[in-house]
Amino acid sequence: MKLIEVMVQVDEEAAEAVSSVFNRYGKGGAVLEELWSGASSSPSVRIKTFLTPDEGCALGRIEEALWHLGQIHPLGAPEVRWLEEHEWADAWKAGYKTLRIGQRVVIRPSWLAYQPATEELVIELDPGMAFGTGLHPSTQLAVLAEEKLLRPGDRVLDVGTGSGILAILAARLGASNVVGLDIDALALDVARENVLRNGVQDQVSLQLASLLSDRNGGSCGRQVELFDAEGRWNGAFDLVLMNILADVISRSARAIAACLNAEGRFVLSGIIQTQEAVTRQALIEAGLKVTQRRCRRDWVALLGRKASQERVR
Repeated sequence: MKLIEVMVQVDEEAAEAVSSVFNRYGKGGAVLEELWSGASSSPSVRIKTFLTPDEGCALGRIEEALWHLGQIHPLGAPEVRWLEEHEWADAWKAGYKTLRIGQRVVIRPSWLAYQPATEELVIELDPGMAFGTGLHPSTQLAVLAEEKLLRPGDRVLDVGTGSGILAILAARLGASNVVGLDIDALALDVARENVLRNGVQDQVSLQLASLLSDRNGGSCGRQVELFDAEGRWNGAFDLVLMNILADVISRSARAIAACLNAEGRFVLSGIIQTQEAVTRQALIEAGLKVTQRRCRRDWVALLGRKASQERVR
């Protein structure tokens, strides 16, 4: 049986947007490979996906989606070739490598051996889990901030959990309870597999839900209201994590404030610099205070707490 390989090479910033397209249409999702050159301080990324012959119509949808993305961020033209199925089995895994974020966090594909140092936290992810692999600057900012702010025993809310990388890391850092939300049922299936793979199912629960009501842009079947003993949100979270679009952060600002306890903290990433001022204003109006700003390339993460707190604890 032959398969169609579709490949496009992009910069680090565009990797997750392209991967989300490939995950939607490709067999086994997206495969990512970092390509370093001696003259560059950051890699380019080669992204592949595979289609069966009867899925050939998806190729047109992929090309259309890439064209639209290219109007926002420059992309190279996709390369298409035919493979025998045994060639695909090797090509599917070839691009995945162990990825280090900061000093402690290591992301590795499940089939690659890695001997961690004593202080390292290794999170195991399988391919096809592109959103939250750590390639994107916003994900890296969120991971580094989470590592700094999370305290053992914290109750954590991860909004837009994607692959589950931030929720899994929270559990590995000692959170007592982690709730991951996503409006994409397929993303939650991926996250559940990763939670089990990393052995943190006793600490992490996942829900198909949104902080936003439908009239404000939520697209799932229900809105999160409370998480009490009956599974409802009651303002009991010590830390809220969001690595998501700036517009969603702005519209979720009051919900973020409502679900934080009196000493609660937040990490909000996925904000392009040009959207930072509007996002900050929404947080201020919701009673939240930004105490730190982290930046990587054009991306910003905002760290903070409730404005009523006298200091960061």
